[in-house]
Amino acid sequence: MSVTAAGLPRARQPRNRVLAALLAVSVALNLCALAGAAWTRLNAPPAPPTAGERFQRLAAALDLTPAQRPAFDAYAQAMIGRGERMRQEVEPALDAAWKEVAKPDADQARVMQLLDQAGDRRRAFQHEALSATFGLLATLSPGQREKFVAAERSFHAAQRRRRGEEAR
Repeated sequence: MSVTAAGLPRARQPRNRVLAALLAVSVALNLCALAGAAWTRLNAPPAPPTAGERFQRLAAALDLTPAQRPAFDAYAQAMIGRGERMRQEVEPALDAAWKEVAKPDADQARVMQLLDQAGDRRRAFQHEALSATFGLLATLSPGQREKFVAAERSFHAAQRRRRGEEAR
């Protein structure tokens, strides 16, 4: 047997082992990447419900009578519309305040004025919402009223937690 013939299989063996090792590492890394992607999707926090979904769940939890349903539906529609109007009226003042802050010679008094306007408008919407809420609560039984208040407190607490997490 010649040296050349004897060396060929030995020369290919290490090369095959290196390719097999690289393939195994590649497969392992791909599996880890896929497992990580699946893990993040499965463990992602659920998206917050839309206002419509939230009110549908609330209506189901309250077990409304046919006489109460129109008042609740009107309340839900008014609250959804009020929230949208509030964003449309408050956000321009907040945007203007930030634009003023961004200027090299920002006018602090103007920024405070814009923030006060936004706060006043937001407070007016909160007063309207509270009046509408008291109107709805007057149509509910004491048990339904307790469920309504508990659900709203829970919703607003979750919103505060979510905003706190987003701020980090």
